[in-house]
Amino acid sequence: MLERIILTIVTVAGFLIGSLIYIAFYAEGYTLFQQIAVFLVALILAITIVSIVWVTWAGRRGMIRTWWNP
Repeated sequence: MLERIILTIVTVAGFLIGSLIYIAFYAEGYTLFQQIAVFLVALILAITIVSIVWVTWAGRRGMIRTWWNP
């Protein structure tokens, strides 16, 4: 459980730090729309990683139920 919490914190921090550093220093020639798109792609990737971590944890504990078998 502790590993999942740490992975979640590291993923969110990495997303924020990485996307802000990239936008500030490496995407200088990009328009505002392109910078927002870079930020959103990184956000979607971070949410995907955190979701996979916690869904696999819940699935192993039987917390995920199907709609036909509650």
